[in-house]
Amino acid sequence: PLLNWIEHRELFLLEMLRHDGRGDNLPSDLCSSCGMNVGVYRCKDCFSSQLLCQGCVVDAHARLPLHRVENWNGTYFQNVTLKDLGLRIQLGHNVGESCQLPVRAFNNDFVLIDTHAIHPIAVDFCGCTKAQSHIQQLLRVGWFPATTSDPKTAATFAVLRHFHILSFESKVSAYEFYHTLVRLTDNTGLLKRKDRYEAFMRMVREFRHLKMLKRAARGHDPSGIIATQQGECAVLCPACPHSGKNIPDDWALASKARAWLYASFLAIDANFRLKRRIVSKETVDPSLSCGWGYFVDESTYRSHLNAHGLEVQEKSSCASHNAVNMADSKSSKGLAATGLGTIDCARHNMKLPNGVGDLQKGERYINMDFLFFSTLRHRSVEVLNISYDIACQWHKNLWSRMATLPDEYHINHTSKDIRFFVPKFHLPAHIAKCQTSFSFNWSRWVGRTDGEAPERGWSNINPVASSTKEMGPGSRRDTLDDHFGDWNWKKVVNLGMCLLRKMKEAIQEKAAFQLAFDELNAAVTEQHRATWQAEVELWENNPNDRSIANPFEAKTFEITQAGARLRLAQLEGLELESGADVALHPEVSASVLIGMGLDLEEQQ
Repeated sequence: PLLNWIEHRELFLLEMLRHDGRGDNLPSDLCSSCGMNVGVYRCKDCFSSQLLCQGCVVDAHARLPLHRVENWNGTYFQNVTLKDLGLRIQLGHNVGESCQLPVRAFNNDFVLIDTHAIHPIAVDFCGCTKAQSHIQQLLRVGWFPATTSDPKTAATFAVLRHFHILSFESKVSAYEFYHTLVRLTDNTGLLKRKDRYEAFMRMVREFRHLKMLKRAARGHDPSGIIATQQGECAVLCPACPHSGKNIPDDWALASKARAWLYASFLAIDANFRLKRRIVSKETVDPSLSCGWGYFVDESTYRSHLNAHGLEVQEKSSCASHNAVNMADSKSSKGLAATGLGTIDCARHNMKLPNGVGDLQKGERYINMDFLFFSTLRHRSVEVLNISYDIACQWHKNLWSRMATLPDEYHINHTSKDIRFFVPKFHLPAHIAKCQTSFSFNWSRWVGRTDGEAPERGWSNINPVASSTKEMGPGSRRDTLDDHFGDWNWKKVVNLGMCLLRKMKEAIQEKAAFQLAFDELNAAVTEQHRATWQAEVELWENNPNDRSIANPFEAKTFEITQAGARLRLAQLEGLELESGADVALHPEVSASVLIGMGLDLEEQQ
């Protein structure tokens, strides 16, 4: 198609140039509608490009007041507004009806932001006795006012919806989007108008917040928005167990053989790209949500950090994990937040209610503990599987640290089956003991969970870091809350297709793995099989009992090259004593020859 198009590009260019002139209107100067007056105006957004007179173009746009009009000045077309041509928009009445007491917008200076331009328009509010307020009259026609008193700026619902979806899919910032509209209005840069960027940002933030409340059905609650509960506006994972929604009423009484069906899988992680600079403060820029979505309630979170933030965190006894050993030393110069801590659904990769919060230094336990217990308030669990890349260290004093949290954050951990895991990709960086004690591969009732769910979600949210790092505290939390909600919603929409694809793959691979297992099983003696099975079942049935030996721990000792040479030399000494010397050279024994060969191979 591209090569064929090259033959026609001259035609395309000439037709584009034709649109810059009067085209089919060239033979006559009269208005194509009334045929009486000179036609010098045309609309860039109407289907027809015929030239109209001033009266006809105004009449034709009584119901299309946001179209863009051009004026033929004798040489070329230049932009002109419908306001300049005399079009006035009456609110509070049907189109074509006049108001007996019209009230002009403040200083007759009203600007409306739409999907293809920023329009100066002439607005008359209804001043009748039973008229609604000015902001209500604007909202009735689908225009979102920037202020609640004497509004002079508004944005159409269409442009707010357009930016809302575009910000999710392309991660475009409000600054880039607004200045795109400025250029669509006047691409020459010669037309200087008052900047409405700050007003647009405010309307976008309010629109995001209202969309969240609407989707959470808060508009249908007789008690109003103020009665919204913590985490109530979060989009929940439909595949995770939710008491009273998608599991039987007697789920808590399930036998141990079926309790895994109602297990919760949580994944903990931190993201240090989503930082925030020291811009504004809580009193000037508070969050509109107050913990209604994915972020924790900031006031309770801050109170806990201020009360226990100076406590020293123990060092790692595993490998030298930076997440543990450098949690208190990460540079925070010029930053109000060094990143985010999050709690996710480990199996379906969705953000959990009240499971997100700012980090002030590194990945400190005090932050991650609060987020973990905060999101647990929203679910009833008897079986809990927790994935964290430093779980081997974090879990040690978890329950004693829980005691420092408010009572409503406590759980009765002694009556629950709670297991800790390290994600599969992170596990090889741990010491050998951790690789067997915290492995998904060696644990029952977890399927093929890998625990790496949070890592897959960062690629989606990281592009917004360039804009959110310059936001105030409340704006940033509200914006990220909205993005997390969209991520969860897309997960919900695609979950059925995703699970079906995985099931088909599992069915195909089951036969191959069954064959490999049968071959291995046939090579093991009945005695060994019975012994191993008893050891594994005992360990699996008592996951929190550390006195039971882990059957997956290696029983062999590590062999070094120096140790192997020493042992071979000892064996050769015994052979010499017994007179069974097989050396090919009096100065080079068999073990020395092999060692020299290995050294030469390594040097090549």
